[in-house]
Amino acid sequence: MHAEPAVFFDQVSHAYGSQQVLRGVSLKIERGEIVGLIGPNGAGKSTLLRSLVGILRPDAGSVRVCGIDAVRDSLAARQQIGYAPSETALYHQMTSEELLGFAIAFHPEASLAVGLALLEELDVPRDRRVGKLSHGMKRKIVLAQAVASGGRVIVLDEPTEALDPEARRLVESHLRQEADGGRAVLFSSHDLTSVERLCHRAAFLCRGEIVRSGEAAELAAETGRLLHLELRSPLQREQLPTRAGWSWQGQAARWTLQHNDAVEEVLAVIAGLPIAGIRDGGGSLEEVFDALYGDASE
Repeated sequence: MHAEPAVFFDQVSHAYGSQQVLRGVSLKIERGEIVGLIGPNGAGKSTLLRSLVGILRPDAGSVRVCGIDAVRDSLAARQQIGYAPSETALYHQMTSEELLGFAIAFHPEASLAVGLALLEELDVPRDRRVGKLSHGMKRKIVLAQAVASGGRVIVLDEPTEALDPEARRLVESHLRQEADGGRAVLFSSHDLTSVERLCHRAAFLCRGEIVRSGEAAELAAETGRLLHLELRSPLQREQLPTRAGWSWQGQAARWTLQHNDAVEEVLAVIAGLPIAGIRDGGGSLEEVFDALYGDASE
């Protein structure tokens, strides 16, 4: 294990005017690890990634990349990062090959051959102007440049957005290979299935704070302690039974109970409710997301 983690956010905070977007976020990503950032729109995922790649300067806290201070020495830090932003505002007059070469030229360990091979796998024509390509094709180019950069850290903002299933499978396979080779991968995504398949760890952001984090498989397994209830008539939260370690999310006739008890004990306590239907948690990050965010607006 290297002394320095690949990425280290330490109490990072940032505001846009009066809107506080990040609130003391701390997170470490080790080399060879894939970590997914999860949260609703506005949770702070993209802002956190932008603080890492030097697009914005955090108001407080520190960001380090392979031991390099990403604020004080942003150029050296960025040379360690292959970045695929969620936006695809690219140089439309360039061909795919030209854009790829231009984007990775800044990185000392970059490989044009690796990038071109990935474009070929993803069926992106290398001699076509970028402005003539679909949104999905542009997404593939920015993903290829992130991998081809050779940076020790790969940072991806919504990497599987607009990709067809086969392209998603290829991208996930490449990211696993890169992590196996010692590169760290940090990405944000709404695609919880991909996060669950791909990530070693997941961190859930809500209103600029990490509200839950851990190994993805363990977080998913914990959702066996969720019960989804549909009631015959609506109830208010204060009408629902409570015990130590219980948390209710939902409203009216649809509620989700997070608990730490044996299921038979829970059923005995809620037996008096007007239950029309009940379902166990499905053991997935989707269930964790629902339990954490409930009906909170995005």
